[in-house]
Amino acid sequence: MLHTFIDESYGEDDYYVGGIIVDDAQLAALSLELEQQKEKLAARFEVPVDVEFHAHEIMHGKGSWHASMGKCTNPSTSADRSFMQFVNAGADIHLQGVDVRRLNARYRYPDSPYAICLRHLLERVEDRCSRSGDRSTVTADILDESDTAAKVIAGYGTRRTPGYRPTRLGRIDHPIQYVDSRTSLGVQAADVVTYILRRHLEVTNAHPKAVKATRQLFNAAKPNLRICRKWAP
Repeated sequence: MLHTFIDESYGEDDYYVGGIIVDDAQLAALSLELEQQKEKLAARFEVPVDVEFHAHEIMHGKGSWHASMGKCTNPSTSADRSFMQFVNAGADIHLQGVDVRRLNARYRYPDSPYAICLRHLLERVEDRCSRSGDRSTVTADILDESDTAAKVIAGYGTRRTPGYRPTRLGRIDHPIQYVDSRTSLGVQAADVVTYILRRHLEVTNAHPKAVKATRQLFNAAKPNLRICRKWAP
């Protein structure tokens, strides 16, 4: 059995859905490693021992990560790099994006950016399952359109997805499990991966040190980056 964890990251003109795919053994190792990582970060930066790996909060020292500000010159880099190194060691990493401005310009009533990116990503998950003969669970961060998305994706278990890569999602367990990210280390892993990859691709006006750190993290992910695509309608 495979397990896919998904989260989204977006800006004004771009939207991305990213995910990691792990097998049972990798998931167990991932969970153990992240729990140990939280203990180390709690001791070093005085954050709660059950702190959530939430990339935006880590990067900007917000929420539970506010306590880390001033404890280190760059706590976000320390946390993200150690985290990314482990994720990269075992997980398949996927990122699917869409140019929102061009999407809205081309179509009068387009599907939501989330629905489009999620569908594109799950088509790749289906490909992965077909090659290995496995099935995959899918767990994603809950959001406003979760119920609608879950129903639509479930329908693709019997009919093919639209678009240029029509695919029947027959090896994906339905429905998608939408959860509070605080309860899922896998979703937290997907959050950090998706945020880092999107920032590397889209954010060019950040401080040079932040740009360099993000580039280093992106390079750490590259060996296991199976797809990194932005659709421009």
